[in-house]
Amino acid sequence: MKKLTLICFLLLTYAVSFAQKDWFKQKITNRLTVSFPAEPAKTAGTTFALKDTTNTIFTATYSFIAQNLKIDQKAFSKLAATTEFASEFLSGLQTTLPGYNLSALKIKQNKNYVSYFTAGKNEDEHKSISMHILFIDGIYYSLSCVVPDGASVKNQNVFLNSFQVTK
Repeated sequence: MKKLTLICFLLLTYAVSFAQKDWFKQKITNRLTVSFPAEPAKTAGTTFALKDTTNTIFTATYSFIAQNLKIDQKAFSKLAATTEFASEFLSGLQTTLPGYNLSALKIKQNKNYVSYFTAGKNEDEHKSISMHILFIDGIYYSLSCVVPDGASVKNQNVFLNSFQVTK
């Protein structure tokens, strides 16, 4: 029984690692690379998107938020870590996603950047969105995944955490 469990574990580990190797690494800026299940299209100047065979949509976009707000990068990094800013940010984000009821942001302070997590459901369109938002050197990066009801979320979870920050 132990051998069977070990064999199943090894096969599962191999299958997961093999599937992730085929992902396409898209350089978003000089500071961030994101892995997509396949090569995304550049749909706008700062947005990359991919729609897979299950109609799941993966997007990565960025904006020079500190520059646009006319705030120093270091000061902005401190501001982004506050619950007050996160609350205002969520309010603004909610207006750009009508039909979705977004959850409160979960703030995570990493060594060199702040990140937010949120998710929401659109009952009318029968789909869900999950977002991972990163603030790196005054740049706002948004990784989003829209999944139709009933579709697998396996790739969503991998996508939202498959980024690399470079120095």
